[in-house]
Amino acid sequence: MSCLPEPHCRQCGGDVVVNSTPSRRHQVFELPPQTLDITEYQLFHGRCDCCSLVSQGQLPRDTPSGQIGPRLMSQIAVLAGQYHLSLNKIRQLLQDQYGTTFSIGALSEVQGRVSSMLTPVHQALKAHIQKSSIIHADETTHPRNDDQSTRWLWLMASDDAVFQNVRFSRSQDNAKHLLGEQKISVIVTDQCASYNWLDPARHQFCLAHVKRNLQQMADYSGGGLTARLGAKLVLMVSCIFRTQHRFEQRRR
Repeated sequence: MSCLPEPHCRQCGGDVVVNSTPSRRHQVFELPPQTLDITEYQLFHGRCDCCSLVSQGQLPRDTPSGQIGPRLMSQIAVLAGQYHLSLNKIRQLLQDQYGTTFSIGALSEVQGRVSSMLTPVHQALKAHIQKSSIIHADETTHPRNDDQSTRWLWLMASDDAVFQNVRFSRSQDNAKHLLGEQKISVIVTDQCASYNWLDPARHQFCLAHVKRNLQQMADYSGGGLTARLGAKLVLMVSCIFRTQHRFEQRRR
């Protein structure tokens, strides 16, 4: 919106010449009205005057099979997967935002359909990363609404892709399920025992975790040789990080 000054000078009454570019900008961010786009398809039928055959109109080929369209399906999947909202909370949020209510069963069905749609891409990412020369792997607890049972979010990353998978434990079997039968990759992990089956020649500990352990040595309350050695080792690892960061900045 352009806000122009008065056309005539308030002091002498002369014509005011407006600059071609604004001298000040003021931006206001606001949410658009939350409305739900509902498309109703009305199918009619008719009867032949000659043979009495009944025919009926057909839905367009691109019509979603259920009540929930693709954009709303995507939002439901993000609310559940990214923001960890329960089905009840998603149902309440959609009702508060759009004034419409879906059953818990319909929302659950959407999650299953989106999961099936994404499965080929998910597995392709996994296979792609497993062929990388260097793989970073990690695992962390994954909260699931009010569920008391502990789940684990396993992560595998290469230079150009990330794969995540929720599992029920932190076992070696799950680590093998994540990484597969590794023969060429160098695997970078924390010090979790789940990765002890890896070939030591291809298994590297994460330097950030190593630095954390060395910092514990440097902070040893008893002081003495342990603390002095820890401080020197922390300094050496910090130099390694600094050198690597400078090298990466030069490459950019």
